[in-house]
Amino acid sequence: MEEQTKRYDTLKAVLDYFYQDNTRSGSHSRYNLKYHFVWITKYRREILTGTLPERLKQILAEISSEYGFYIIAQEIMPDHVHMLVETPPKLAPATVVRILKSISARKMLEEFPSHIRKYIWRDRVLWATGYYVATVADRVTTEIVQEYIETQKTRKP
Repeated sequence: MEEQTKRYDTLKAVLDYFYQDNTRSGSHSRYNLKYHFVWITKYRREILTGTLPERLKQILAEISSEYGFYIIAQEIMPDHVHMLVETPPKLAPATVVRILKSISARKMLEEFPSHIRKYIWRDRVLWATGYYVATVADRVTTEIVQEYIETQKTRKP
């Protein structure tokens, strides 16, 4: 039993240490939610070249600032976008990517219509429908959190 108590104390200390500086605050929450998003251009066309990648980065930064996202990292490839974003818990990942894709497409189509129409002939389309999303942890593995949760009832208060 003493060994279980030591293990619990160690797990708690590890979680406290890792989460102490990595959380943000909302009006009713503390959170640490990071997502890796990837989405592609329509037909996977290599549209994002020349000055478009830098402008797209600016647009994504403006959107993120307006909606309370924090961009940790981003890279614009000729045919797809990678973003590592921290978001508040009130927004589902699907909502976050919908906001990023829809607003960025609208602005890019307004600013670069002739360049984009060379590659995509459909009106008002820049991005393909789908996307990739994965959650990302700060040095705390799924196994550590799982064990911490599973040992809640077996430890002494």
